[in-house]
Amino acid sequence: MAKIISVLSGKGGVGKTLITGAIGIKLARDGKRVLLIDGDMGLRNLDLIFGIENDCFYNIWDLAQGRCFAGDAVINIDKNIDFLAAAQSETWEDIFPAAIDTVIEDIGHQYDYILLDCPAGLGNGITFAANISELAIIIVAASWASKRSAEKIYSFLPSKLSSFMVLNQFSEHDNTQISFSTMMKTVDEELFGGVIPYSMEADRLGHKGHLQDYEKSGAFGEALTCVINTVLHNREYPMTKWESILHLANKENKLPKEKSLNSYKDRKDMWDNRRMAYKWRRRR
Repeated sequence: MAKIISVLSGKGGVGKTLITGAIGIKLARDGKRVLLIDGDMGLRNLDLIFGIENDCFYNIWDLAQGRCFAGDAVINIDKNIDFLAAAQSETWEDIFPAAIDTVIEDIGHQYDYILLDCPAGLGNGITFAANISELAIIIVAASWASKRSAEKIYSFLPSKLSSFMVLNQFSEHDNTQISFSTMMKTVDEELFGGVIPYSMEADRLGHKGHLQDYEKSGAFGEALTCVINTVLHNREYPMTKWESILHLANKENKLPKEKSLNSYKDRKDMWDNRRMAYKWRRRR
């Protein structure tokens, strides 16, 4: 059975979905079989950062109700990594969580890791995630509001659930946000899972629907490696390591990229309702 990891946040807009996808891509590149599940019922976004929104014909709730087979709902993103969409018309208040649990149990043996992109805040979705997960990653952005809401989420989780706070979207020099050193004074060392710098490349790739193309050799990729080693393998890094990653990211964000992101189609060109309608007719 796969190890289930829930990625949570107290507030929206902290980069939770992008980090869920990026961690999944990193694990897949390392040879692990990964399933990404969008757990934000009614407000899914994980499909957008991979550019597969037109392929999400069925979702996990359809699968739970027997409206389709697993092969119809599970979409391959790249080598070793698949995706299962959240329902768009139903929320966690409309569905039967035990049925979702059964789906995960039925397909979990095919994977090494299942990453669940949870809805922001508290609610039935978080309760479900806390009950089925072995590990929780709470994403904290560079603001006190994000930190306080993350602490609220942590207090809600069962004590037996291994949990980490991962700082995200931090920059080495940005007077408009909380600095890494200042935030670290308020984070319990036992909960610290690492810091991921703001990456202009990852941000743009996510908006273009090509997050799977991020460079593994850059600061963003290095941070993901260190975070995974911390939360999955209990490896500890000195603060100087995290500071060096932030410094590298600051340099990278100032450099022009050799490969222009203009080569990727804009979102409006990728969104094709006629293509979805065709798939519906063909599969029916």
